[in-house]
Amino acid sequence: MLQRHVLHFAFHYVSKLTSHYVSRWLMAAACIFACGGTLAADAASSAEVAGTVALAIGEATLQDASGAVHAAARGDAVRVGQTLLTGPNGHIHVRMVDGAFVSVRPQSRFRIEEYRYDPALPSNNRVKFVLEQGVARSITGRAGEAAREHYRLNTPLAAIGIRGTDFVVQASADVTRVLVQSGAVAMSPLGTDCLASASGPCNTAATRVLSAAMRNAYLELGSHSSVPLLVPASRALNSPNLIAPPQAEEPAVVSKADSANLVSRDAQRDSNVKLALKNASEDHPPAAVVQEPIATAPALPTLPVLEKPAAPAAPSQFWWGRYVAFDTAYVPTGKESLARDVLLATLAPSARETVVGNDMFALLQPVGNFSMPKSGSFDFKLAESEAYIVRDDRTRVSAATISSPVLNINFGASTYATSLMVNGSGIAPLSVQSTGTIGSSGRLNATSKSVDKFDGILSTDSSQAAYIFQQGLKDGFVAGATRWVR
Repeated sequence: MLQRHVLHFAFHYVSKLTSHYVSRWLMAAACIFACGGTLAADAASSAEVAGTVALAIGEATLQDASGAVHAAARGDAVRVGQTLLTGPNGHIHVRMVDGAFVSVRPQSRFRIEEYRYDPALPSNNRVKFVLEQGVARSITGRAGEAAREHYRLNTPLAAIGIRGTDFVVQASADVTRVLVQSGAVAMSPLGTDCLASASGPCNTAATRVLSAAMRNAYLELGSHSSVPLLVPASRALNSPNLIAPPQAEEPAVVSKADSANLVSRDAQRDSNVKLALKNASEDHPPAAVVQEPIATAPALPTLPVLEKPAAPAAPSQFWWGRYVAFDTAYVPTGKESLARDVLLATLAPSARETVVGNDMFALLQPVGNFSMPKSGSFDFKLAESEAYIVRDDRTRVSAATISSPVLNINFGASTYATSLMVNGSGIAPLSVQSTGTIGSSGRLNATSKSVDKFDGILSTDSSQAAYIFQQGLKDGFVAGATRWVR
């Protein structure tokens, strides 16, 4: 009997003890989970604010670095580390802290990996985005403008750097496409010489530059491609803007002309304000104040302003001539004409050599050894050009004009990218675009081009460049020659 009471007491004590510790353990566990959630929320809220949601429609959510997801709403803070997610009908617009703009279009995943804006010390600025899939538009703000070397947008395949830019990107595991609406971008395949973990643009042999002058063209990099390829506007069937069109609420594309108009309107506004103040002062003149006359020294004679003479233009290192077959139709003043069989005798003395030619032009340069800088990227300026439209079996030739010229030479990567527009009577504006590599002799080797024929070369000292182009028409062709200076 005594033994039974002892056992009952022991069991009751142990049960109470166990219940006590189990309760305390459950309370501790609950505290851990609650505190952990609070810490995660605190960590998310303490992440650096990168911008504010300006528009969110359809399926639009924000995912924190911790994995927590909540619906995006106008006015929400967008923080570093967050991913912007959109469904089939979703759009998210974000106004960044430096005035930049980001649009995430439907079916997209866009992550803000880094965003730092330091107006006092621009070298501290950092911008890094990752478009995992879908389509996004980026308009550079003050952080990127002041420190372009610290701006990067990654996709699964490519790294994209900027030169003061409004651009649209489409990305997937298989392809990346980029369209430039203002400024220019540099696109490089990710690899051992262009790491996804790095910041800023890459500068490799596979880097390609695209500018807004190449209207509606885009660069395309496939998963099995070693370099981005230029897709001209005439074949731009998979443009990012066609795959995921912009919302009406997105900012309009601002061209250089539009920017000039904005400046003009601001100047007019300031002028109107000054005029209003002047009229107000005339309507209510201040009381007259009588002062004693002040003796003044005689005025000094005005000396003429001596203008500094303009620096002389660098002498041309290229020459071209048209073949004599075209002279019966059109002979421009001051231009040489030459027959193919007397080309060297007429235009090419022993100090010059013919380098390239097409059906209308022959391009020559001085004989010499080619040398090229090992680094640096330069935007060359068009110094001279000539273009013609040839029709009716070469019996009718008319002059054409060249506009929107762009030529970038990347000496470090040994690459070039160029574009221009040809306008003339009876033809639609012709876009001439080409990207490629620079050979050991200075030749421009086109890896992509929008015209039938494209041939060019750098001068022996790499300070100038020249190229000729030709594009067929139904009843003739368009041909042109250009010279550029650094």
